[in-house]
Amino acid sequence: MSGVPKVEISESVETLKSLMKQQKTALNHARVQSLYLLKINVAETVRYLAVIMGRSESTIHYWLQLYKTGGIAKLLEEPPQTGRPKKRVGDAGASPAYPTT
Repeated sequence: MSGVPKVEISESVETLKSLMKQQKTALNHARVQSLYLLKINVAETVRYLAVIMGRSESTIHYWLQLYKTGGIAKLLEEPPQTGRPKKRVGDAGASPAYPTT
């Protein structure tokens, strides 16, 4: 499971660098960074990349599988939000954060 990844990264090093800077979430930044590290041959195996990134090998394999199936768009796709939506103070029916007296 920790062998050399069989994925061809089509984006250039410069493109990956600029994509890393554009990411708003730490998760998406880490995903692009993992591709960048593979592209510049810092990490040759999934196991070593997992150690560098501080993630599990299965997570790295999952990211690479997403990239293989749908490219960078699929890798950076936000998962659907589940659960009950948060109430905001301005919403109808929501109680204010501080009671007014």
